[in-house]
Amino acid sequence: MSQKSLRIATWNIASNRNYVAITSRLAELDLDICAMQEVRLDCAAHLPAILDFTSPDLRGYRWFFAPTLSPGELDTNESQYFGLVILSRIAFRHVTSFELGPNHAGRYVGAEAEPRVMQLAMLQWDQPLIFGNTHLAATEGWSLSPMRRSQASRIADILRPIAKLGSVVLAGDFNTGPRSRDLTELRGVLPHTYAGSRGTYIREPGPPIDFFCSSTALAVDISVFEPAGLSDHNIVVATLVEGCTDGGR
Repeated sequence: MSQKSLRIATWNIASNRNYVAITSRLAELDLDICAMQEVRLDCAAHLPAILDFTSPDLRGYRWFFAPTLSPGELDTNESQYFGLVILSRIAFRHVTSFELGPNHAGRYVGAEAEPRVMQLAMLQWDQPLIFGNTHLAATEGWSLSPMRRSQASRIADILRPIAKLGSVVLAGDFNTGPRSRDLTELRGVLPHTYAGSRGTYIREPGPPIDFFCSSTALAVDISVFEPAGLSDHNIVVATLVEGCTDGGR
């Protein structure tokens, strides 16, 4: 089996619509896949900026956008959608998204009550690899959340049969630390966690809330990069080598 390295990242871009700067930062990091959260798109104005990458290093990337909030649900009068993006220079075999709850209730009412989703993409790598992206409910001070626990349980139910098809790596902003009790059921399906040693949300000290979890143990090197003023979250990058395993962290 070839020892092919793969660079994956998770980055909450905090609704920044400066896509030229964002894509240039991703190019600097030489990423194969990036899970992006808090992406705001006006499909008329911003969709071309996503698809027509200005950086030569990003030509050939594919992207998959999954909205969580529609223009009528956002706390703005602009015609925007809000959600997740998977950006990849590895071809997708299949892509889909799943709603995690709570149900849509009209206008935006708060971070814990905001509808959330999970994206999944099966990648054409040397072995079956299912890559996921999510953003779970937020609470003040990273406190425990029944809503976040419900969303993590929903993810576990979705991924339990899928994990039998190949390795599953889920990236995202979990809005809680890797060992949180809210993620107990999810860890039963994705027991191997890969995170940095310090908090990833810049504005407030706390646990690393942006990280990766996997159904199989992988040889992973974690790096954390400053966002260069583009977000209030650091960029977390995992470099892994196919065919190599460790005990997980």
